[in-house]
Amino acid sequence: MGLAKGIFVVDTHVYAQRDVDVDNSEFLLYAMGKYDVDFCVLNISTARSNELNGDIAKRYPDKFIAACGDVQLQRKSQKGEVKWTIEDAVKEVEDCIATGLFKGYVGISRDRSLRKKMITWEERMEQICQYFELARKYKLPLSWHTGIPVGWAPQFDMARSRAHSEAYENSNTLLAHELASLYPDVPIILAHGGVEASGYFMKDYEECLNVAASHHNVFIETGMWWAELYERPLKDPNIGAKKLIWGTGWGQKNTTQAWIPGMIPSTYNAMFLDKGPATHQPDVWGWSLRELGRLNIPQDDLNLILGGNAAFLLDIKLPQPYERLFKPVERKYIK
Repeated sequence: MGLAKGIFVVDTHVYAQRDVDVDNSEFLLYAMGKYDVDFCVLNISTARSNELNGDIAKRYPDKFIAACGDVQLQRKSQKGEVKWTIEDAVKEVEDCIATGLFKGYVGISRDRSLRKKMITWEERMEQICQYFELARKYKLPLSWHTGIPVGWAPQFDMARSRAHSEAYENSNTLLAHELASLYPDVPIILAHGGVEASGYFMKDYEECLNVAASHHNVFIETGMWWAELYERPLKDPNIGAKKLIWGTGWGQKNTTQAWIPGMIPSTYNAMFLDKGPATHQPDVWGWSLRELGRLNIPQDDLNLILGGNAAFLLDIKLPQPYERLFKPVERKYIK
């Protein structure tokens, strides 16, 4: 087993902040040098700030592009200071994109102050459509969250939240079918590939394959997959290497690796919320690249997974012309 190498490697899902305004980019750059990762997309969450994400991307334009979110609105609404609305959420995201500093993907947010209130799928879909309109307007991909973490924390039962009707799209990846059909010009990235530190729970993985095989504009993020999970999509003529994207969630403090000798998988990523954040920096890249290194596939296909597909979708500036770095593939989705 060896570490997978690529001609231009992009991780589409990293965190450069450990907490709000706690800059972890120096450690991230160190790890990029160790593992030959050329470029990263800086993700965002309520526990991070748009401003620092944008500042890091501005300081290192040859290393990062940044995503943004409705983080200020989320913090205020969860404290009861303001009411969360989809209009205010989209405005905060669009204000960030308009600065030119945020060129990553558009994420889908929701009112996280609602823990027990049920809403209809029709109402939620209307909210999600506004994010799709934003992605269409700025010609950016949209990130659709998949997978549920394991573990239970008294202050924040995330597993319940993801299964609850307030988060339809998280609990049922198949709902992405509807939006992929309505917005065929918006590329959708199925974040985590159905395996968000959820161990060997395979429901969301199966649903990701179903959605990606059905739409030309749907791509799957694979950085948390162990080697055996690549086999089916790589053999599927409706998916293949051209629709797989490496994105690991590097920098997530709660994600650690579990080991069960003799099982398949024998190692996997798990988000044990009840154990609290790790005090060290979990090394998801070493594990993920070793799993990719177990694949006996053409290097040109590996290059697409590790960087070519992401560069195409996100218009990442490359050291050489795209057509010389990566093999040409038929893409029925055209930006």
